Amino acid sequence: MLNLKIFSDYACPFCFIATGIFDKLKKDGVEFNVEWIPYEMHPDIPLEGKSVEGKHPKIYAEKMYEMLTKLGTEYGIEYKIQEKDYNTHRALLAGEYAKSIGKYDEFSKKTFKAYFTDLKNIGDKDILDDIAKQTGLNVEKMNKLIDSGEYEKNLEIAKKLIDKFEVEGTPTFIINDEHKMVGIRPYEQMKRSFLAY
Repeated sequence: MLNLKIFSDYACPFCFIATGIFDKLKKDGVEFNVEWIPYEMHPDIPLEGKSVEGKHPKIYAEKMYEMLTKLGTEYGIEYKIQEKDYNTHRALLAGEYAKSIGKYDEFSKKTFKAYFTDLKNIGDKDILDDIAKQTGLNVEKMNKLIDSGEYEKNLEIAKKLIDKFEVEGTPTFIINDEHKMVGIRPYEQMKRSFLAY
């Protein structure tokens, strides 16, 4: 059985593509377990978000958008041009709650879509609650656990794994706890790389 770890953040557009890759692997009959490890890329971003203006030259942003659109089409994923980056801390904690009740896949896809397609601020508690509700999560219980600090320890465990595997960016895949692969490639190439080990 193939075991995959993916270090991911909801602010990582290529991690959204990974959800499509994993779905396609399942359709292709590849048997695997996947563990999503939270990796908070920009903990310093305020809850109201931060403008991306000046972050990269406009031509870079346009080329990135073109590339993401091309990659996403294969998986039915739509991207829109970002005007702001958003804080993902609470969303990552909510993801840990979703994992605990077996709803992570659905929750994560809705959260990525909210960020990259609907351009919503997933740092906003009300928006996150709405995503959780759409996923069928117990919003009151989720918030109680998040606010009690229940899932902060999961992020601490994730930091230890980040150090252990020397992860420096997202998405980073760890194949069978040994081999590291960084970034997204065309589907057949990803599949070959996963199955090579």
